[in-house]
Amino acid sequence: MNDTHPDVEKKLQELYSRLTPEERFNKMLSICQTAREIVLSQLPGGLSDIEKRKQLFKIYYKQDFSKEQFEKILNELFPD
Repeated sequence: MNDTHPDVEKKLQELYSRLTPEERFNKMLSICQTAREIVLSQLPGGLSDIEKRKQLFKIYYKQDFSKEQFEKILNELFPD
């Protein structure tokens, strides 16, 4: 999904191109960590670490696979 206006996208590309590879990496890592924290903050309290990871996996990757593929991967990563 890309809902960024083309003008904003162009400006972001210009800003990122001025950064060193290390700065770009750190910026993207920070963005990913912030997104993860936002998602985690929406999960119910009291979940175990494994259950949090399972829920994150579902939120991040469910759309990337067929239902059958997803269930197979989920069961392999998080066996009961």
